[in-house]
Amino acid sequence: MKEYILKNGKKLVIRLAEEKDAEGLLVHINQAGRETDFLGFGKEGYDKDIEDEKKYIKSFTPKNFMLVAVIDDEIIASCSIGAREERIRLKHMGNLGICVQKKAWGIGVGKYLMEYALEKAKEGGLTKVNLDVRIDNEKAIHLYEKFGFEKEGTIKKCLFIDGVYYDNYIMGREV
Repeated sequence: MKEYILKNGKKLVIRLAEEKDAEGLLVHINQAGRETDFLGFGKEGYDKDIEDEKKYIKSFTPKNFMLVAVIDDEIIASCSIGAREERIRLKHMGNLGICVQKKAWGIGVGKYLMEYALEKAKEGGLTKVNLDVRIDNEKAIHLYEKFGFEKEGTIKKCLFIDGVYYDNYIMGREV
């Protein structure tokens, strides 16, 4: 667990997700999905219930984990890294996903989540972290580049939103 003071003066706590967070995580994820089209899910919601989320949380390992960012007892952001531990040739590498609610944009939450997630990835034995990001999500790309991620390719027509296809960059870095 880590604690930070944000640009707005509020205390941010970042910690590993626990089973008790399942409902709060779903509320957070669905809220974020309503606020932006830069995620792999949107206003239609996230297709999991509380029991599914609890099972997912129970399955975590040092190479597969989720961090939650909490302000005033409310989950306002999350970051997960998942490795393919069952595949010997891929288990060194994790895929990162980050989800920050609009009210937490621009106050340092994403930066602190990335910092801690990469630290936990290294502790867990990962040597590479990848992510994908919509090519027009300039703020996220800027954050990832600040953390040493480099563009490694493009996934054409990765997302389909309201009748429009969007491309994503694949980005990666060593940890």
